[in-house]
Amino acid sequence: MKIAVIGGGASGLVAAGSAKGAEVVIFERTDKLGKKLYITGKGRCNFTNVCDSQTFLSNVVTNASFLRSALSKFSPDDAVRLINENGCKTKIERGRRGFPQSDKASDVIKALRKYAENNNARIELHAEIDQIIPDDNGLIVRHAGGSETFDRVIICTGGMSYPQTGSDGRAYNIIRALGHNIIAPVPSLVGLILKEDISSAQGLTLKNITVRTDGIKPIFGDMMITDNGISGPIILTLSAYAARKQTPYTVYIDFKPAMTTDELDARLVRDFSDRLNKQFKNALDDLLPQAMIKHVVARSGIGAARQVNSVTKSERRALAELIKNFSLNVTGSEGFERAVITSGGVDVRTVNPKTMESRIVKGLYFGGEAIDVDALTGGYNLQIAFATGYVAGTSAAQADD
Repeated sequence: MKIAVIGGGASGLVAAGSAKGAEVVIFERTDKLGKKLYITGKGRCNFTNVCDSQTFLSNVVTNASFLRSALSKFSPDDAVRLINENGCKTKIERGRRGFPQSDKASDVIKALRKYAENNNARIELHAEIDQIIPDDNGLIVRHAGGSETFDRVIICTGGMSYPQTGSDGRAYNIIRALGHNIIAPVPSLVGLILKEDISSAQGLTLKNITVRTDGIKPIFGDMMITDNGISGPIILTLSAYAARKQTPYTVYIDFKPAMTTDELDARLVRDFSDRLNKQFKNALDDLLPQAMIKHVVARSGIGAARQVNSVTKSERRALAELIKNFSLNVTGSEGFERAVITSGGVDVRTVNPKTMESRIVKGLYFGGEAIDVDALTGGYNLQIAFATGYVAGTSAAQADD
């Protein structure tokens, strides 16, 4: 059995190592394997999330049910075991997130490469694939060095996020030419760009707040102000659920989610009573971060220089409402260059979830981010890459002619 794996990232390396007994060739178009892995988790490589299946699937944003079978065959515990057995010690941190003990992504890549090479996989770098052609003898893979015929081909070419690592979407054309529908790729887990200029607060982290937008449940946690918008954990989560939401759309920040509007109003009464002769702009220090106060004051309709003792009950109530519903208008995202993951790819309706084989072309398999599946941050997306790669590799090697 001769198998080609197109793409030498996380999914491709696991696919190559899992195709036991087959003659495997990995075609990687860049100069090194696992390029995107080097930058995941800020270089620390959060490679899985050790949680139960139900919890895992609840963190999958797109086509969770498609992954049920793959995760049952290659679980997060299996991922930890694979990495450990191939020379990389691991640790589990807060939120059940798996990391290499060394905090070096390169150690995970070495382990995955060892796994593939233990199956005698041949690695071809700088090997860009131009075309895959089904014929009576299998699948012809054409590249700059010529062409080879394989019994099976596994496509693990990634999406379009961080295109400098090699996953720039070129492979979609090859996949389309084979008759597959590609769900339009869009950036996910990405910072959002705003219409409003709040860049004077750039670098500020807002902790324990809630963000929401129409059609998406409120998300609690931390966010950060950037030079042109907002980012941080809860914004990345919001961006995943809103990946296909038409822009512009409005997000609402609740700076004080632990309080009701009535409770916040009562808090304002207490704060103001201690600052009756101060200017309004100097009366919110105990309630909001300094860098955000001027933006809230500007929206409040209350003059920044007015004395606190002149603020009316209705103005104070409106201020409480503003702090609970501070609106910002999203005009776009930071794009694929900054997106952690791609939402979109090969339509899962054309892929058998139990084997990862194409329902259109016999002998063609898919793994990883090339498929239209994506999840939240926390190790889920790499686990998806491992699980789908494992199923593709084992299925391709075991398939009957």
